[in-house]
Order: sequence, then structure tokens, then C-alpha cells
Amino acid sequence: MLSFVFRKIESRKWMVISLLIGNLLMIAIAAASPMYSQAVLQRTLTRSLNDYYVEHGSCPGLIVLRGGYAAAGKKEEEFRKTIRAAELMEEMREELDVPALFKVTQYYKGNVKAVHEVAVEGRKNELTIRIGCYSDQADHIKIVNGDMYSGELDDHTFDVIVNERTFMDQNLMLGEMLELSEVRDPEKVPYRIRIAGIFENSQEQDEYWIGEPGLWRDVCLMDQGLFQELFANAERMDTGFNAEWYATLDYLQMRGDQAEHYLSVLERYFKIFDDMGYKSRTVNFKSTMETFVANAQKLNITILILQMPIFVLLAVFIFMVSGQMLEMEQNEIAVYKSRGADKKQIVLVYLLQSVLISVLGIVGGIPLGLLMCRILGASNAFLEFVKRAALPVEIGPRVWIFAGAAALFGVCTMVLPVIRYANVNIVAHKRGKNRKSKSPWWQKLFLDVILLGVSLYGLYQYNSQKEYLAIKVMDGASLDPLLYFCSSLFMVGAGLFVLRIFPLLVKIIFMIGKRWWPTSLYVSFLRIIRTKSNQGFLMVFLILTLAMGIFNAQAARTINANAEDKIRYSAGADLVLQEVWKDNSAMLADNALGGGAAGQSELVYEEPDFGKYQTLEGIESVTKVFVDKKVNVSVEGGRAQAMLMGIHTKEFGETAWFKDSLLPVHWYEYLNAISQNSRAILVSSNFRSYFGYEVGDVLTYTNANNDSMRGIIYGFVDYWPSYTPITWEKGKDGVYAGVSNFLIVAHLSQLQSSWGVTPYQVWIKAEDSSQFIYEYAEESGTKYSVFLDAASELIDLKNNPIFQGTNGILTIGFICVLLLCVTGFLIYWILSIQSRTLQFGIFRAMGMSMKEILTMMVNEQIFITGVSIGAGILVGILTSRLYIPLIQIAYTSADQVIPLEIIRDRSDYARLFGVVGLAILICMFILGWLISKIKISQALKLGED
Repeated sequence: MLSFVFRKIESRKWMVISLLIGNLLMIAIAAASPMYSQAVLQRTLTRSLNDYYVEHGSCPGLIVLRGGYAAAGKKEEEFRKTIRAAELMEEMREELDVPALFKVTQYYKGNVKAVHEVAVEGRKNELTIRIGCYSDQADHIKIVNGDMYSGELDDHTFDVIVNERTFMDQNLMLGEMLELSEVRDPEKVPYRIRIAGIFENSQEQDEYWIGEPGLWRDVCLMDQGLFQELFANAERMDTGFNAEWYATLDYLQMRGDQAEHYLSVLERYFKIFDDMGYKSRTVNFKSTMETFVANAQKLNITILILQMPIFVLLAVFIFMVSGQMLEMEQNEIAVYKSRGADKKQIVLVYLLQSVLISVLGIVGGIPLGLLMCRILGASNAFLEFVKRAALPVEIGPRVWIFAGAAALFGVCTMVLPVIRYANVNIVAHKRGKNRKSKSPWWQKLFLDVILLGVSLYGLYQYNSQKEYLAIKVMDGASLDPLLYFCSSLFMVGAGLFVLRIFPLLVKIIFMIGKRWWPTSLYVSFLRIIRTKSNQGFLMVFLILTLAMGIFNAQAARTINANAEDKIRYSAGADLVLQEVWKDNSAMLADNALGGGAAGQSELVYEEPDFGKYQTLEGIESVTKVFVDKKVNVSVEGGRAQAMLMGIHTKEFGETAWFKDSLLPVHWYEYLNAISQNSRAILVSSNFRSYFGYEVGDVLTYTNANNDSMRGIIYGFVDYWPSYTPITWEKGKDGVYAGVSNFLIVAHLSQLQSSWGVTPYQVWIKAEDSSQFIYEYAEESGTKYSVFLDAASELIDLKNNPIFQGTNGILTIGFICVLLLCVTGFLIYWILSIQSRTLQFGIFRAMGMSMKEILTMMVNEQIFITGVSIGAGILVGILTSRLYIPLIQIAYTSADQVIPLEIIRDRSDYARLFGVVGLAILICMFILGWLISKIKISQALKLGED
């Protein structure tokens, strides 16, 4: 049986290679999905945990549980709960299955009253201290003066050590005794402590310590065993104590695919701790994990949705190639059936063939999936790549499950068509061969019309729910799968519709020039009309390749460009800075308490040197911008709050970033208008809508100090650099509601002359990189209360896993469809040329020259390939116009400011058509080489016969 399968594969090697390519791509894409999502999410998680470390200065892997028991109440029960809490803490750490850098138990007694046995003049005789111990503390401290504590109790006295700050702040002396008046033994005799030594942290950076020991002001450390013997055991419970359990997990070993497991373990144990009354705890990584899980779900859904059209096309490709192969082998199948082979045997042959192809697909698909992950990780835009650090890709169980599922799906796709053919014997086959089918099944069922109708109905439904969709996305929902699927249905439906009208178009052209067409063109037209069902496979894939390429290019460009524009608009300029201004607020506070000089009642700021920014290298232009977000505006019936922006019109226009299409005329016209009058102002359009003001009206606005200004309205603007017209806020009912924000743009010089010089922002337009400002801040030690770097935010956007994955999958999807198209193109023309060798010989025998035969082939190429390319471009452009605005909603957020816009870039089309053109050119060379290898002399002899 196997030898028969191998001989069968060898006889149809081109078709089998095509099936193998389809299965390879399907398995590779299926395997790449979990590989990429796990790798990019792992990198994102590690980066987020590192960011937490930098921002908070605390290890993100830290878990803290606080407990203990009080002296009063049910002592034995409370003590048992403390012991049980320690056991549960260890069990929880083991279940989390993350290596622990340190496991620390701290016991302490707080607010302990201690009295110096020797009174010293000038110091307080009684002080409040905290006595405690940490497990393994001796390994992490260094005695700098005196001795280490002993673990023995000597005449109700035990040793303690303190840090230098405690030693100084509490006016202690080495070797002195302090009596703990409220801490007594069972016979009510008070304990005493001896200050044995001074310690410091043995390492500058030590994750063992939760807080920096050098900052302690009242802590005394003693031997852990002695503390437990005296205060924390079942026999001696006269005084209470507190306990804290720390586990410092190695956050670099935390795995993204285990995030939900971590959270479920924490939730389960927290519930137990709540029931025990231990509600005080800290888990540094919990909020990071919760955010990560939400983003991971969104990324996985987005990747799956973006891959759906590719899977559908791959399945259609495999199905169509299998169908073509079965059409060619139908006669053989009928012969097998007539000679006694039953249906099971025939299906088994094709099943073995399919399994063999799928196994080879898995062998090659997994490495190809790894390559695709690298492409995804390096993707910067559609068909655009940059050099990034390699993703930490792993081949885990999910990869094999996905690859196996894709292989099984491929086997089913290849085997299912066989069932229909396995029932046909030689007689039925010959009858069916003589019976002409007027139209393919999909035309009879009007599948193209149905697909177009469903996709357009979906478009209509989604268009009517735009706001609802946007609100769902703001609330963290993922892209609706049907939304993206509708665009794919539209492309397939439009492609099939073109295929329906294509024969009619060719017939019309043929009939118009029927009397004048030369022989070569006449024959080529007849060939196209009579074999219309054969070229449908090629034409559909050519149309889908171009349509998907254009759609993916515009979708990626639109998603990226709108996100980048939003960042630049929200910032207002390349760099937005505001230094920390010095003022006399401390003096005013002293005056209010009666301790300062009289006559100082006004807040005065000390303006930093602005000129230094004008001389910094790397700055193209710079300007001052005053921003006050809480200015009161006098309106009819009361007051309204608005954002006031004070600018210098010329410098502001040279520095700020603004999109020209956001306003009816170029935004410089508004700057020119208000530059004519120092009291002229611009007001947001929503202010006019709410309060009915018009151009020429006078507006009065007041700052927090009740200083007022009057301005004349010279124009209304919908948008302005860094201005947000509407802010979406989530209410208590969980529903987002839009809150209108008003804007006033005035002259900075006018504001400063009336209100004085108050803190303003410095807006900078950089010549190239913004690195210079970081170097300047580090060298000069300048501190900023506001620091926005648009370039840095753009880099974060490019590294965002959802945007990165979107760009990568759109690129890979196009490349896969292009490979399928090239494969289908070669299959069609190779089989066509091979099957027409005799026909070419007959034409040559009838007197046609080789030039006329080539003309005939070129004409077929123009009508089949050329029409498909043209139709693909039209379908792609139409799909982009209809569906991209809705898909873009999936990438919006609650702080989306400017309206979305479909972006078309000539460079995208250049790359797209360059890749498609190169692929077709390579195919042409292959076909030319095959034609040159045809033994036309032998065919010519057959033609003469």
C-alpha cells in the first residue's frame, strides 16, 4: 500500500508539492501563534516587573503577610493561628512554583517602653523602642562597633544590637542597660536589654531587607531563638507579639503563561487568610499580573482574529488543489472502483497520502513557525522590519497542540473530497464526463452574492453601533471577531463576483473585434472562454492576494499612523518640560504663623533661565507655553471651567506639532488672526455650542488667585495642540460618559503683564533625537515637574505587543497568500502548458509561427493575470474604505483625542506592488524556461500526423 502511495505521489509531484506548501504554511502559522504570544508576553511581563522595580525601588516578587496575636483574648487559639499562617505562607510559595531568593520570618514587639538604668543629664530617661528579630539576620548584617548579641538570657537581661541612626537618635551608649518596664516574665519580673553593638547592612543592595536598615530609628535586634523562647511560644504567652512573613520571589523566573495560576493561588490563600483575620498583606506583583492577564487575553484574541482569514484561505487552497488533483485522477479512481477496490481502500490510499504530507508539514512547519516569530518580533510596520532583541521563543505543549490541530485539519481538508469520488465507477465517470456543467456550484448557489450581502449587512450593523463598540474597547474588550471576518467575506465575495462576470467581459471584447482579431488572439480568446472554470482557481487567489495586500497595508498604516498622531497631538511638541520653580511659599507659611517678616503676602516665583534652552544643541525651535487647566469663565447664568493656554504665536507655530487636516483651514491662519490684537483669544468650538458665543464677543476668565482677564473671541477651534475636547470617564455604573472640556488660547505676554510670571512649560521641537535633553538634565541636575518625550512614547508604542503582533501578522498573512498565489500561478500554467504541447504542435503544423504562439500566451496572461491584478487592486481599495474605520476602533482607547483617519502611503503601495511584481516576474521566467524545454519537433510530428 505504501509503495503504491509513493508511486502515486511521484506521478503527481507538482500537485503534492503544492499541498505540502499549503500544509507547511498552515502548520507554521498555527504553531507561530502560541510561540509568539508566549514569547512577547513573557518579554512584556519581565519588562513590566523591571519597570516596577525602577519606579518603586522594591522587588516586584515580594509577598508580605502580617499577623501575630495580642496578649489578651484566646491566647492559645491565636498562637496556633500564627503557626498555621506561617505554614500556609510556605505552602502558598510552593504552589506558586517560583524560586524564592529569600524566605524571611520577622517577630517583633512594638511600642515597648524602655527606661535607662543610668540617668544622664540632658537626655530623656524613657524611650519607646521596637524589639524584634529576622530569620538568618546574622548573615546580612555587619557589626561596626561593639559585639554581636548573645543568645543567652542572663539574670533577666538579653543583648540587642542597633543601627547607627537608632544609636544616635535615642542617645544610647554601648554596654548600657535599659529596663523594659512593661515586658515581664511569668513571675512579673521585668526584662532588661543591653546595647551590645552597632550594626549596618552587610551589602549596599540586599533584597533580604524589605526596608533599608540604615533608616530605622528605634529598632533593636536580638537573637531569634531567644525571642521565640521568651515571647513567641506556647508556654510563655503573657505578652503579645507580631509576626511578618516575607517571601522574595525571583521575578525574572515568573512565567507569563502561569500568570492566571499565580493570581488564582493568591486569591485562594487570601481567602483563607481573611477567614483567619490576617487581612494585612502586600503582593508587589499582583497588580502587574492582573494588568498582564487582561492584555494577554486581548493579544491572544487579536492574533487569533487576524489569523482567521489566513487559515480560511489556506484551507480553501488545500481544498482546491486537492480537488484539482482528484479531477486529474478521477479516471484512475473509477478504474480502481470498477476492478473491485472498495470505498474504504480508496479513501485509505488518500488518507495515507494526506497523513504523509501533514507529517512532513509538521517537521518543516515548526522551524518555519520559529522563523515567523522572528519576523513578528522584528515587525515595525507592514512589510517593514527593524532590528530588535530576539524574542525568548519556546516550543511548549501548546505549540504541538496547535500544530497537531492544524495538521489534522489539513488531513480532513484533503481527504473529505475523496469520499464523493470514491463512489464513482468507470461507467458513471464516462457519463459524467459527457455531461457538461454550465456553471460551478458556487455560481448556482449565488455564493458570491450571499457573501457580499452578509459582509455588507455586517458593515451596516457595525456602523450603526460605532459608539457602543468604542465604549466596549475602552472597557478592555477585544476586537469583535465577526468585524474582521466581515472584511474577509467581502474580499472573497467580491473576488467570486469578478469571476462570475469575467467570461461575459471576455465575450464582449471578443465579439467586438471578432472580424479583425488575428489568429493568435482569436485562439486565445476561445481558449479563455471555453476553459473559464479552470482559471477560476488562479484568478481568485490573484485577486485575494492583491486585495489582502492593499487592505493589510492600509490597515497597518492607519492603525500605526493614528496611534502615532495621537501621541504627538497629546504631547503637543517633541518635548514638553516644566522645571521645578522656586518660590516664597515657605516664607508665606511662616508669616501666617507669625514667625516671618511683615508685609510678605504675595506668592512670588523665581523664573528659571529660559535662554539656556535656546542655546542647546539639538533644538530646532523652543517656546514658552503657560497652561492652567482650572480657569473659571464667566458665562450667562454662572461659571464654567476651562483650560487656559498662553502662547507666543510665532514661536508656538514653529514648535508645536499639529495635523493640518484637523481644522477647516491651516492652523497658522488662526495664529495669524490673534497675532493682530494682544487681547484676541481663540476658544474651543464646544464652548460656542454650549453657551452661544460668537466671534467678536468678549469673554472674562479668572485664575485661582481671582485675577481676571478679558479677551475678544477671534475664532473657534475644534482641536489644538495637546487639547482634549472630550474626556471619557467611567461612572459608578460602569458606563463611560463623555465630559466636554473647554479651551481658551491667549497671548502669554498679556497674561504675564496682568497676572505676573508663573510657572510655564517649555515646548521643544527637536532637530533629530531627544537624547540631548536627557544628557543635559543629568549633567546639570535639573529637576522637572513635567517631562513628556513624544519620541520615547512612540518607541513604547512600537514595542507594544498588540501593535507589534498586528503589524507582523498582517505582513505574514500577505506573504503566505502571496506564496499560495505564486504556487497556484505556477501550477495552473505548468499544467496548462504541459497539456497543450500537442495543441502547440498542431498550430505549428497549420502554419502558426512561434511568435504567434507566444502572442497567444501573452494575451491569455493579460486577460487572466492582468484582469485579476486590476480587480484585486479595486477590491482591496474598496474593502479598505469600507472596513478599516471600524477595525481601527479596536485600537482606540479612553484617551483617544483626534478623529481616526484612513492613511494611504505611496511607499506601502511601492513595497506591495514591488513584491507582487517580483513574484510574477519570477513565475514568468520559470514558465519561459519550461516553454523553451518543450520538444516542439515531436509535437509537430504528432500534429502533422
